[in-house]
Amino acid sequence: MFYVIPEGSKVAMVKLVEKLRSRHFHLFDAQMMNPHLERFGAYYIANREYKNLLKQALHHRCSLI
Repeated sequence: MFYVIPEGSKVAMVKLVEKLRSRHFHLFDAQMMNPHLERFGAYYIANREYKNLLKQALHHRCSLI
């Protein structure tokens, strides 16, 4: 991640997660695990579990605005 302010990417990640939660998103696919994401609660899931979670998430309504 690029930033102008030190640790700015961490603040951006927190704000993004807050925004997604407030809009009732059920799944956030980061695609790649790293210590930075683990600090924010990310965890690895198997492909089969991801597909099941995605299928469920697609049945929920969320707000895009």
